[in-house]
Amino acid sequence: MSRRHALALLACLTHVACGGSSSDATSGGGGSTTTATTATATSGSGGDGATSTTSGGDLTCPIGELCLEPPASGFQVTTVGDAIQPGEDVEYCEVVALPGGPDDTYFVEGFELAMTSFSHHLIVAAAMPDSATEQAITPGMKQKCYGADVFGGDITGVTGSQKPHHEEQFPPGVGKRFKGGQKLIFDYHYFNSSSSPVKARAAVNFKTVDASMVTREAHAFGFYNLGFSVPPNSTKSFSGECRFKHDVMVSKLTRHTHQWGKDFSVAYAGGAKDGEHIWTTPNYEDTDHLFAEPVLMKAGEGFRFSCEFANTTAKTLKFGLTASDEMCILFGTWFTPMIGAPEEDQDCITD
Repeated sequence: MSRRHALALLACLTHVACGGSSSDATSGGGGSTTTATTATATSGSGGDGATSTTSGGDLTCPIGELCLEPPASGFQVTTVGDAIQPGEDVEYCEVVALPGGPDDTYFVEGFELAMTSFSHHLIVAAAMPDSATEQAITPGMKQKCYGADVFGGDITGVTGSQKPHHEEQFPPGVGKRFKGGQKLIFDYHYFNSSSSPVKARAAVNFKTVDASMVTREAHAFGFYNLGFSVPPNSTKSFSGECRFKHDVMVSKLTRHTHQWGKDFSVAYAGGAKDGEHIWTTPNYEDTDHLFAEPVLMKAGEGFRFSCEFANTTAKTLKFGLTASDEMCILFGTWFTPMIGAPEEDQDCITD
């Protein structure tokens, strides 16, 4: 994989943007559904029978069904989805829209999402209001992709998960802001390892609060190790290190590997805590570390992370885009220590 391609992929996986292939484009008016409960806006009227247990452990759904109730305060957005054939490994990008109109502003303190069985990941991005990208897309558009900017580059991250069920809650005073009618792009990747077609669908709950409750915006970072190579039938570990460009508060860390990923460890890099162990997770389904309190990371400090892979296949595993490749990525959620502080991108590639 070229470094140029990797940089585009990096932006995608940190829920910002990603270049991808395009084929089989479809479009339509609407199609996706939005269920509103008591969405808080600043103005306007916005407002086959088998079961499968998600890796989140707290939802049991029939295969092909979504089991996610709308939030007590906020709204739910759902894709139309597509049928995934047996053995198919495919990624789609689908456009949906938030409820309300341009006079509505929503302040979101957290998300909850769900996907149907055989999902690999869901990444949700938002087209920037009044941008060329937003003007070019309509709800119901859907096509195969390797990332949301198959529809254009004027997008920003919303949420995402490698698990079929996931909840994300920001620290007090931290959140995200959206406009009524704003268009979202759901990037969903599925690998159907069953012998029957399955329905790929996803839903996201937006948990809203009053505007006065959000003073700083949550952002995502991605620290990437692209330079690993695991020979067939072997186990190897690889380390990477990245530093922040300015002072940030970090509230959550998330690992991202595929099925051959084993121990994933994180330690502080630089500063008074240099080398201090933070977290080790033993497999690719145990993905999140939530700090008891957000930690202040000074400019020039960062994280050292290592990925161990047990390659049980007959091919060499390297960084790649499909479920038969591997990845070694440390994601995280950050916000500024002070209102009005710089909000520069914090992504990093290490070879």
